[in-house]
Amino acid sequence: MESLRADAGRWRALMAARCLSVSIHQPVGRTHAVNAGWEALWRASAEEFLQLNYNMLEDRQLAENGIMPHVERFFRGEEVAIPPISYDTDLVEELTGKKGGAVWVCSFGVPVRDAGDGFEGVLFQFAVPEAAEIQHKYEALIEEQRALQASLEARNRELEETVRVIAAQRDAIQAMSVPVIRVADGVLCLPIVGMIDDARASALLERLLEAIAAQQAAQVLLDITGVPALDARAAAQLVGAASAARLLGASCTLVGVSPALAQTLVELGIDLGGLDTAATLAEGLTRALAAPRGAAQRSAAFAAQRSTTVAAHAPERGERGAAHRPAALPRGEAHRPAALPGGEAHRPAALPRGEAPFRKR
Repeated sequence: MESLRADAGRWRALMAARCLSVSIHQPVGRTHAVNAGWEALWRASAEEFLQLNYNMLEDRQLAENGIMPHVERFFRGEEVAIPPISYDTDLVEELTGKKGGAVWVCSFGVPVRDAGDGFEGVLFQFAVPEAAEIQHKYEALIEEQRALQASLEARNRELEETVRVIAAQRDAIQAMSVPVIRVADGVLCLPIVGMIDDARASALLERLLEAIAAQQAAQVLLDITGVPALDARAAAQLVGAASAARLLGASCTLVGVSPALAQTLVELGIDLGGLDTAATLAEGLTRALAAPRGAAQRSAAFAAQRSTTVAAHAPERGERGAAHRPAALPRGEAHRPAALPGGEAHRPAALPRGEAPFRKR
């Protein structure tokens, strides 16, 4: 009896405590008893609440908070510790208008078994005001992260646009850095300013070959007056461009070689591969204008000139041939010498005295 009185006293103390919510639930999920602490926590009347037949297993807010698996374990007779959640009684249809509100709570569920196989679930709950502050900080942090993410995305878009503009400007500058100028009929000039790197050499070769093929150029002047230095790699690239131009029938001349550049090439032992050179652009242009045109152009010009000559002399040859050919004789008649005047027959001219006529042996 003393032991039972002690247990009963402890139970009455728990049920009377206002700082701890105690609710007793049937295994099917319904609540059939609450203490004064429950009324203080949820700011609702226990008597009115118990008449609502509230069922935790059917609470959609618990499912939305992600703790329904813990609740289901509790009603299967297991001890559970439910993580802190924010529960708003105004969102529960049975509790709407009961002067409730949102509360951050921690919950612990303990099964109390009877002599048989039955049990009751005792749920202990208490408020955690710090959780609200933590939640507010968490939400503020999430919002700050979202703003930072949006700022980073905007910055990335700006950087991408800047990179695109820089790339377009680089392409434009690169196109301007290798201009191919037509200085005369069949003569092209390629002024180069600045250092020659791999990308620029590739663009130079491409634009040069396109211009040679498009304009049927026979002479190309590679002007390196504006090149401050020329190393072995750059020299090899120029020689390669000249070789490629020769494959298209154009000869290249390297102009604008300064004394310092020439000395550097000699010191490095760079072989320009038989590439023609000129001191100035004027000298190179004079040579190009004086040089014969390309083989293909000379052949085309010669063919055109021959066709014109043949067409001009065709009537003259026709008249001359007609005058030197004898007229056709009627069939069956032999060619007879024309009769002389006075009816005399044609006689050979008299030989000088003492000369015999020539006879073929």
